[in-house]
Amino acid sequence: MRKRKKYYNSKGFLFASLITIFLVSGYFLFSNKTFQYCSNEKYLLGIPDSLPTISIDYNQYREDILEEITIKLNRETCCKTHEFLLKLSTNETVNVTLFNHCKSCPIVCGGRLFTRVLINRDNQVLVNERLIANDSIANYIHEFLKKPDTDYNYAENCLLNWDLTTNKEAIEQAFIGIQKGYQLYYEEIAQKEFGKPICELTKKEIESIKREKSSIYLGVGYRILEPPPPPPIE
Repeated sequence: MRKRKKYYNSKGFLFASLITIFLVSGYFLFSNKTFQYCSNEKYLLGIPDSLPTISIDYNQYREDILEEITIKLNRETCCKTHEFLLKLSTNETVNVTLFNHCKSCPIVCGGRLFTRVLINRDNQVLVNERLIANDSIANYIHEFLKKPDTDYNYAENCLLNWDLTTNKEAIEQAFIGIQKGYQLYYEEIAQKEFGKPICELTKKEIESIKREKSSIYLGVGYRILEPPPPPPIE
């Protein structure tokens, strides 16, 4: 009887182990599926299906990336601003803006303020030259959006730069993190103002919380000369 009991216990342990492996595998399988935003979130985040969708090779020189984007959009990009959906390796799309400032373009001073996000060659994230944890960029942007705009805090427009040797995964996580920061902000406002998630808001409620359009600019194409800071007041 003991041997038989031990046999059944072994079978039970094996069955439990298989169930555990299945559940863990299922978690990783489904957690890696493409995240889908609802229509309200797409509207607030500026992810319309009407925009062209392309993918790019991040680990090229600036001119090569710009040429690739120009070819894939089939449009002239020099001295022009273009919006498109950047397709990531997860099949997620992020609405990005490219301004390709060529040598022939007129010099533009100032004009637009940015929260500057840099992914360096060590795959570290710097926001306005301040080093932050790689997985905290969404919370950083979320907090920025709740504060008054300043020259060093203007999250309506994020300018994302990366190094030639930066890992693709780190770059794409930065794109996702910035977009997620915008989504967290709107989710908090929706709960605060109406006590329900974004996806349940009416069109009128959506319009009431929508702020100036938030954009992720590709730093690869942005070469704006900013004016020097004013002299100190004596």
